[in-house]
Formats: sequence, C-alpha cells, structure tokens
Amino acid sequence: MSAITEEDLDKYFSQTEKKVEVERVLSCFKLDPFQILELPYAKPDPKAIKMAYRKKSLMIHPDKVDHERAQDAFDLLKKAESELTDESRLKLLLTVIEEARVEVLRENGHKVKTEIQVKPPTLTTDEDGNTKLSASLDSILVVDEKEYPYLQTEQGRTKVKDKIKQILFEMELRKRRQLKKEMEAEGAEKKKAEEAALDRKRKAEDDKKWEESRDTRVNSWRDFQKKGGKKVKKLRKSGL
Repeated sequence: MSAITEEDLDKYFSQTEKKVEVERVLSCFKLDPFQILELPYAKPDPKAIKMAYRKKSLMIHPDKVDHERAQDAFDLLKKAESELTDESRLKLLLTVIEEARVEVLRENGHKVKTEIQVKPPTLTTDEDGNTKLSASLDSILVVDEKEYPYLQTEQGRTKVKDKIKQILFEMELRKRRQLKKEMEAEGAEKKKAEEAALDRKRKAEDDKKWEESRDTRVNSWRDFQKKGGKKVKKLRKSGL
C-alpha cells in the first residue's frame, strides 16, 4: 500500500472541514501547544508531533483554505510545533502538566503520591567518532494516572486542562509584569543618562560661548582703561 501524500490529504479534507479546523485552532488557548496540536498531556513522541503538525498544517495552510484568518491559525500551529520540539520549553510544559494534575487531585480530596522520573543516560558520539555515555541530572515529578481513576474521567480531564490554562496564564502574567518592570527601570536609566548628556551638552555650549566672547570682554576692558575708567567721587569727611 502506497504512503499517503500531501495531495491525497488536501483532496480528502473539504473546504468546510478546513475552515472548521482554522476556527478550532484560533479558539485554543494560545499558550497551550498540546491543545492546539490535539496531543495528550504527556511527553509526546517526536513522530507524533511531526504527524499532527503535518496533517493540520495542510488543512489550514493559507494557500489551501479560503479563510481570512488562516495565516493567524497557521502561525499558532507552527509556534505550537516549535515549543514541543524545544527541549527546555517541553520540560517546563510537562512540569506544568504534572503540577496541574496534583492541584486538581488535591482540590478533590486526594492525597497525592508522586515519583521522580529521571532522564535515562544516552550514548553520544563526538566529532572524532568516539562514543561516550552521557547522563543528565534533569528530573520531573510525575503522577501515576493509574492510581487516580478520576484523572481518566471527562470531568477530571477538563479540570486538568483548565488548571493548565490557569497556571500558564499566571506564568505569562508574571513574565509580562517582570518585563514591564525591567523596561521601566531601563527607561528610567535611559532618561537619567539622556538628562546627564543634555546637562553636559549645555555646559559645553556655555563654556564655548564664554570662550568665544573672551576677546570681546578683553577689548571692552581695554577700551574702558583707555578712557580712564569711571571716576569715583571722594566723599568729604564731616566736620562734626
């Protein structure tokens, strides 16, 4: 059986389905790449990310669908794929997912047990062709879903999804506030530097004007001396 081509997928999806997918992507929480790519909240397989992105990108590509916001949806899809293939970003997202699960379980009266999942060592090859074992100290707290059936229910999944949204939103809010503070501090420093530069410029201009008027002042003084200056009348002492 031959592999499915991009042309086959393009013909398979109708314009209506493509428009529906554009609207779905646009309605997703922008900071949740799992929701955008419709992937389960777990460490994704690179192939699964690639397949999900390929299928959806063909559906909502601006050249393939007649929708005024197709480009916006496509950009969100590309960003989601980029985040899930970025190791550091993915690690953060997985930490958020586990935190959301723990909070949801605790809010529903469960005593939560977590286990530390350590990244296994891998074999790497350097530029000279030498093979060595590389170990990572990265680890993550993981909730075993099998021990908590509630997480498998529709309500549990919805609660986790909402909690992930809440955590990511709060993180983004803190990030923006910090950025605003840094920009304000940077702006204050910049203003201070500009004022100092302006003061130096004014002083330099005043010094220049003073120096340029030096000859005029000297000549005026000489003219004054030649004319004998202004005579000062002596006051007569009183005879009292």
